[in-house]
This record gives sequence, C-alpha cells and structure tokens, in this order.
Amino acid sequence: MGDTVDDVDWSRLEHNYGNAADVPALLRGCASPNVKTASNSLFDLSNKLFHQGGWVCSAASAALPGLADLAGDPAVHGRHEVVELISWLAGEAVEVSERFVDAGWRPALDRVRPRLLALLDDADPAVRRAAISLVADGIRHPESIVMLRRRWTVETDRTIRIDLVGALGVVFAWSQDEESGECLHALVTDDDPLTGLAAVHALAVSDPAVATDKVGLLISGVLNADTAQYQDSEWVGHGPEALVHKTGSLLLGDPGAATAFALGVARSGDAAKRVAALRHVQQVLSLWRTTTEELLPLLAAHLDDESPEARYRAAALLACVGERGAPYAEQLIARTFDHAARAPRTATTVGDAAVWALARQHHPGCVPGLVKRLCRSSLGFSPAGSYYDRTNPILDQPSIGEVLIPLRGHVDALLDAVIGRLAKARRDSILALNLCQVIAAWGPSAAAALPVVIRFLDDEQVRPAAAKAIGAMGPAGVGAVDALRRHASEPAVAWALWRTGADPETAVAVLTDLVARPGLWHTTIALLADLGPQAASCVDELRSLSCSADDWTRTEAAYALARITGDPTEPVTILTDLAYPLAHGDCLPVRIAALRHLADLEATDDRVRELAQAVVDSERRLAYFGGWHTFSEDEQAYTAATALLADDSSEDGASER
Repeated sequence: MGDTVDDVDWSRLEHNYGNAADVPALLRGCASPNVKTASNSLFDLSNKLFHQGGWVCSAASAALPGLADLAGDPAVHGRHEVVELISWLAGEAVEVSERFVDAGWRPALDRVRPRLLALLDDADPAVRRAAISLVADGIRHPESIVMLRRRWTVETDRTIRIDLVGALGVVFAWSQDEESGECLHALVTDDDPLTGLAAVHALAVSDPAVATDKVGLLISGVLNADTAQYQDSEWVGHGPEALVHKTGSLLLGDPGAATAFALGVARSGDAAKRVAALRHVQQVLSLWRTTTEELLPLLAAHLDDESPEARYRAAALLACVGERGAPYAEQLIARTFDHAARAPRTATTVGDAAVWALARQHHPGCVPGLVKRLCRSSLGFSPAGSYYDRTNPILDQPSIGEVLIPLRGHVDALLDAVIGRLAKARRDSILALNLCQVIAAWGPSAAAALPVVIRFLDDEQVRPAAAKAIGAMGPAGVGAVDALRRHASEPAVAWALWRTGADPETAVAVLTDLVARPGLWHTTIALLADLGPQAASCVDELRSLSCSADDWTRTEAAYALARITGDPTEPVTILTDLAYPLAHGDCLPVRIAALRHLADLEATDDRVRELAQAVVDSERRLAYFGGWHTFSEDEQAYTAATALLADDSSEDGASER
C-alpha cells in the first residue's frame, strides 16, 4: 500500500473534518496486525471519508486505491468492513448530484474496478456479501453484470445466493439487462420459498406492481423462510422482523394487498413474525383509513397472544383507532389487569395500553386504571407528548395529558386523582405543565383544582399553563386574582384575568399592547381571539399579521380578526388558502389548525366545501407526525371537515324548508 499512500499530497485534499493529512496514518492503521488498532483506525477513517454521506470528498478518491489494497489482503482485519466503506462511498456517488462528487472519484474507481470485482470470488463469505452490494449498486458497468451473473452460477452459500438475487434486481433496475430479468422471473417460482421471495423483491425494484400481484407468494415465503438462511444476509437484515418489514413495505401502496399480507403473516407460529406483522398493521392503518374495519378483528385476536409485545401492540393499535375499537371494550377491560412488560427493560405494560384504548373510546372502564396510575409512582404514560417523523413506525404511550384531556365526561371520577398528582409534581415541571393543560381543557368543572394550580404561578416554566387552567375555570377562578396580578404582564396571565372577570381592563390593555411588539408569538395572537370586540384596537395590526410569511402567525391572526370584527369574509379566504393543500393530501399541523378555525367560523363558500369534501373523501390519512399522532391528526382534520359539510347540509335543509 506504500505507493498508493505516499505518492499523494494529502494536505491539499479534504474530508468531512477538514484537511486530509491524517488519512495516510489511518490507512496504515487499518493494516495493523493488532485487531483493536485496525478497528479503531477504520472507524475513524470511515467517519472522516463518509460520515453521514451527502458528498464524495477528494480524500475518498485518493484513498480508494489504498482501500482496495486493504480489501484484497487476507491479512487485514475486518476486510468486509473495508468493502462496506467502499460500497457506501460508491453508492453515494451514484445517488447524489454530480456536483457533490469529487472529479477524481470515477477515474479512481475505474482503475481499481478489476480488483473490486475480484472480491466476488473471495474465500471469506463476509467479504463476498459486502462485495455483492458494492458491485450491484456502486459499480454500474457492464462488467458488473457479467460478474454477478457468473457468481450466481458458482455460489454455493445459501445466504449469499439470496444476496445475489437482490443484487440482480438492483442491476436490472439500472441496466434493464434482459438476461438478468429472465433469471429473476424464473426464480419467482423457485422451490426454495426465500429464493422466490427474494426474486419478487428484486423485480419490485423496477416494477412495484410485481409485489401486489404476488401477495400469496410473499406470505408463504415469509412464513416458511428458514431463519438460519437469511439472518446474516446483507439484503434482508438479521431477523424475522426485518424480513416481515421489508416485504410488507413493498405492499403499502395498495391497501388491499397490504391488509392481506398482514392477515396472512399474523398467523405465524413465530412470535417475532407476529409482532412484526402488527408493526406492519400499524403502517397500513397509518396510511389508509379504508383498512380499519378489516384489521380490527386481527387486533382483537392478538389481545390474547402469548407474546406480551404482541398483546401490547394490539391494545395500542386499538387505542390509535379510537372509538372504532369499541366492540372490543370487554376484552380490553380484561387486559387492564395484564401487568406483563411489553419488552425487557421497559416499565410499560400491556395493561397501560389497554387503559389507553378504553380512554380513547371514552369508556368508563378506563377510569379505575387511570386513577390507579395517577396515584402511583409509575404513570404508565409519558409526562409529555413525543412527536416522531411519519416514516418512523414507533408506537409508544402518549402523554398523560393527551389521555386525560378528552375525558371531560369523567371529570367527577378523575379530578381528585389529578389534583393529588399535580400536588406532588412540584419538582416535575413537565408533568405539572401537562396536568395544568388537562385542567384547562376540563374548564369550570375542574374548579376544585384552583388551590393547587395557584401554587404553580410561581414556576416560570409552568406559569402559562397554570394561568390558562385558572382562566378556563371562568369566574370560579377569581380567587387567584392576587397571584395573577403579580405576573399580569405575561400574555396567558393577562388572558386569565380577563376570563375570570377579575381585572378585564388590565387584561385587554396588556394583550392589545403585545400585538404591536416585535417577536410576537402566534400563541399570544390566539388569546386575543377570545376577547372578541374588546380587542377592536388591534384590527389594523392583525390585518397586517394576517399577511405574515409565517403560516402560524397568519392562521391565528386571520381567526382573531374574524372573532374580533365579526366579519369572516377576508379571514375565511386566508384560512382556506392555508388549509387547501389538505385537499391534495399535503398535511402540516398549521393546515389542520386553519381547517378547524374554518369549522368554528362555520364557513360555507364553495371552495371551503370543496376542501372539506376532499378531506372527508380521502382514502389516505392526513397527518404530519408518526406514531399515534398520525391518527389523532387525521381525526382532527376529518372532524373539522365533517362539521363544515354538516353546517352546509343544515343550511341547505333550512333553505328547502
């Protein structure tokens, strides 16, 4: 490796952390006979040359010959990891824009191509597996096609043969090589179920419809695949969960096929595959409204699964679908006594999910479980909500506030426990804030919480939520007036002074003064809407804010303008423009908020009706966040749109009468 390292002026090159003068020492370290030195050097080198991708640096081009030397030397430790690094770099060069690829990369790759292709015949199976991925995607050359097809004819390792099928699919996608395509089509009906499954995956790279036409084969392949055959596969991952997930993902664009796959795999005798099938069910339900009824019996059946994680997921998914899960309330009540942890090293139990599911149905069966959890150290729910990207199929418990807020019909049974838990939360500002939000949502019926809530007005982090809780109590919160006045300059506190009737003049003066100040938060504008005509002095500022470049500011300013002036004409146009992307499935939280404001204003023009009808008719769920929030956001959008159409129907009926 001497010449390939020494003949380069590394100080003129760069990597992800700057000057590349340290690369030669790292390359030599990778060749060290000491395992730890070699491993640490390769880790550091990978981080500097690749990091998180996005470009191919000049140091990578210069290091490629040295990396090829390392990959081909049987004395080097961790050679398959060296090949993986080359594969990452080569794959990135294919994926990113040409301007992000160093000009020296492709000539360097051409020079070492024969040596890299030769790795397909390496004696080490781990090196061969890594080389298959590299050659299939990163070396897009006619020789790659020839070498991969030749390797298929001589390879005897069952796992590597599966990887070769996947590689032929990648090659077919970028080359449309007829011989590779014919080989894959023939393998679909192979006697080995995993080979047939892999062939469908491979063909789906170019034509996703292949998978939806082969659902039965996919189910059979997943159920019958030999775990030992694919656990080390580069193509599919390291366990049955990966096999189910990767296969199910092929079908998510077709709700019927995706549902059939879930129903088929969920009958597996392998607990890991059943759990993975329920993970797939979450993805299907998160994407498609139309699949719920067909999948509900599957969820109910798994409430009795021998696997605690399967039982947890079944109950949690019944929670996600809300009142649609009501037919299974009795089964859920029985599960509230299931104390099995969903997985090792977690305190969350199956019973926690069952209580959540009953709460989402507003079923009284949730009350004993919630009271018990509020009175013990472990809530069974998060102290605050967590939000995930929609592509991330995490399924965790919601916050205690998110569970309790909708349960206004059970305030009498729950309030004492909430007050007791809030009283103990003096050192837990996050939990206190969330419980104050619950009390605010429950309004005057939670007035008994006033003495405890007042204490949190001295906590800067909790104060806005505490003030809103007091304000929501209305006149019943007037006993907090002295404590509120100490912080009257803060928006939420001023609003509370107005709502309780304790000092409306100060409240109006503070809130209207804040509107003209720079750096105004949209949450402050939302408080103004409650003041109605008493905030008339802000109309000009709000009209200006309704043209803001910030969507949240524009949304709340338009709504406040309508509430204050009593004229919704201009605000409805603004709110409709903001919400209208929902008609095309393009969802952001602010768009749902705009739609909800339209429903509150009972807007009825043609464009609003068109928007509302599109939201109601959508087969896909409308959401921005993942996890259970996918369902709650879709519910909010659907409920608002339904209200808009109901208002329209009522008016039509009145006209006819």
